[in-house]
This record gives sequence, structure tokens and C-alpha cells, in this order.
Amino acid sequence: MSEQALIDTISVELDVRKAQNEEFIIVTPGNYGQDFLRDNLGIAVDKCVKCSNFIGDTIDMAVEEGFRRLLLAGHIGKLIKVAGGIMNTHSREGDCRMELLTAFAVKCGVAAVDAARLLSCVTTEEAVRILDECGRRQEVMDYAMERILLYLEKRAQGKLAIECIMYANDFGALAKSKEAEEWFTLLAQEAGQQ
Repeated sequence: MSEQALIDTISVELDVRKAQNEEFIIVTPGNYGQDFLRDNLGIAVDKCVKCSNFIGDTIDMAVEEGFRRLLLAGHIGKLIKVAGGIMNTHSREGDCRMELLTAFAVKCGVAAVDAARLLSCVTTEEAVRILDECGRRQEVMDYAMERILLYLEKRAQGKLAIECIMYANDFGALAKSKEAEEWFTLLAQEAGQQ
């Protein structure tokens, strides 16, 4: 599909959900995010809107539709780019995953020799393993989540409350925003009303 066709599909999905009087939405870049939510948190796949690489555009459309809250759940390989302000996560738009992870690791006290190892990683999963070895994984992931939320909230301009969960296939949930747990209460309440 063309980029415009993908964006149009996201827009239609949001329109449908708004027409059903939904006020909050769950967004994932793709099937892996949906699988993570289903397998680890018991969230039905039909509750999720897939945004592909278009995280920024999806936030813009959610604001335009008048949604009140959005939960973004994604793999570290996608979301770490958001921590650098990249809102279209396709690799041709920008791919600074290892540079961002390394910068965050250095900020959190990872030694230069390990920072060099991080820069040489091919995958973010490999980088998480190195952070585990250094004993800095959670600190770095929490800082990355702060940066992700900074850019998500900047994009929403205060018009939409945004929460986020970042995971890795081999490690499960890596970090989540402070209010992400409220989503499970909201979903339980919604399920009870149906």
C-alpha cells in the first residue's frame, strides 16, 4: 500500500471507533504490538488500531477526531526512534536507534567500552542484553520512556492524554508510563458495560 493509503486506512479506523462513541483508543505499530497486548495483558486485538510507521499522523488524527486518551504500545525498535522525536518510524525517515540507546546509556552511567558495544548492535534486542549485563537496563528504559512521552505529549499539544508501553520480544515489558495501568481499569469497566 502507498503511504497515503495506509494513512487513509488509519483515519477510517479512527472514524469508525469515534462513531461507536469510544473516547480512548489503543494504538500499536503492527501485529507484534497487538500480540504483545493480547498475550501479556489480555487485551483483545479488536481493541487496537494499527498505525504502522505513522505514529505522529495517528496522534494528529486522534486529536482531530476528539479522542480523550490514547495508549501506544510498541516494540523498542520502533519506539526508541520516538525518543529522538522521529514520528514516522520507517527506516528511510530516520534510524538512530543505537545512537539514541547509547546516548541514554551514557547518561545513565554506562561505561565507554559498553557504550561502544551498544553502538555496534544490529538489533535493539541485542542492545537490551548488553544493558542487562551492565546492570543498567531499567534505568535506561525508564529514561527512554521519559523521552518518548516528551515527544508524544509535544505532538498532542495537550489535546489528548497519551500513555505508552514499550516492550521487547525476548524481555517483555521494558518500560511504561505512570498512568498506563489505568488503561486496564478502563478496559475492564468498558467490558463490564457490554
